[in-house]
Amino acid sequence: MNPIKKIKTIFREHSLKKDEESFQKEYYKNSVLSYPPRSLTLGISSACNNKCVFCAYHAEDAKNGKSNVQGLNYSISMENFKKIINICYRGRVPHVHICAPGEPFLHKNILEMIDYAIKIYGITSFQTNFHRAVFEKNNYYDEIIKRGRYVKYITTDVLSGDPDEHEALKKGSTYEDVFSTMEKISKHTNILFRVHLILTTYNYKHINNLIDDLHKRKINATLEIVNLHPHNFNQYTSNEAVYTSGNTDIEKALKEASELGKKKGIPVSVPQPFDSHKNPCGSFWTRLQTWPVAGNDPERYHENVIVGGCNAVVIGDLNTLGYFFDYENIMDLWNNEILVDIRKNLLNGVYPDKACVTCQSYMGS
Repeated sequence: MNPIKKIKTIFREHSLKKDEESFQKEYYKNSVLSYPPRSLTLGISSACNNKCVFCAYHAEDAKNGKSNVQGLNYSISMENFKKIINICYRGRVPHVHICAPGEPFLHKNILEMIDYAIKIYGITSFQTNFHRAVFEKNNYYDEIIKRGRYVKYITTDVLSGDPDEHEALKKGSTYEDVFSTMEKISKHTNILFRVHLILTTYNYKHINNLIDDLHKRKINATLEIVNLHPHNFNQYTSNEAVYTSGNTDIEKALKEASELGKKKGIPVSVPQPFDSHKNPCGSFWTRLQTWPVAGNDPERYHENVIVGGCNAVVIGDLNTLGYFFDYENIMDLWNNEILVDIRKNLLNGVYPDKACVTCQSYMGS
């Protein structure tokens, strides 16, 4: 490393450390923040090969005005992708995750995008469903393996340890395709797979099978079990599907999964019951996400900013926090009038949208 680059690297690392210290001091205390977002999720395309039954973006049951994010078509250009990456890096956003309200590997520039993120940040992460036809056609298996040392983690969904149950919930994805791909990549790299399981009253009985399979196939993985956002599109996204403190069978299954994970060397994180969550909504102090939402300019879907696919966005009225390119730098966006007002209100117990009452992080009466 040349001396100038070394000095720049040391200075950046010092600045990132100071930002993290500021985050610890200001989180859920200040409305105007001195540190940048802790992460940005960059949505690159709406195209998807799945129609998961719980998905607010592509599920058939989310149509007819029930979801504010269903059926919105867009694809970010390589030029705009680079602009966002550059703005985030200059603004000291520690990490950018490449994602989509669909399948990122359906974007024609996905490898170029991964490479550019690696070029700027030195490392990256992304989400995928490992659709076999897409991966085999484009030889994405080997392409990921070639970049293995620069990929921090890959996120993917596995919704049950029972293949039939997984495939019924995640329509268009096969259990074996996901596992065989993770197994193949794990043989050649140390990439971490962050496996997500959206927990409901319908899919908790086979979690141990999932852990056993990850261990048996020697996949470097964590299992992140998360609560369902009850969008109420169908029985799988209904209030009745949510894990609550009365679900003793689920509580037992989660305890067994945690113990088995420790035994097998697969870290398992489990959620609190939906009705006993103890933490208020901290999203507006931590992250940003670029995502399309109905009511925004379709030409600017790729730069529309939200905090995530929560109920305030999906079934409420919180369709934007601003457009990315309206701001000269990330801090102007991060401390814009909308976000500062939301933080002020949250500090006074006032939530940004009527749909927040349906969220596990709602702390109102």
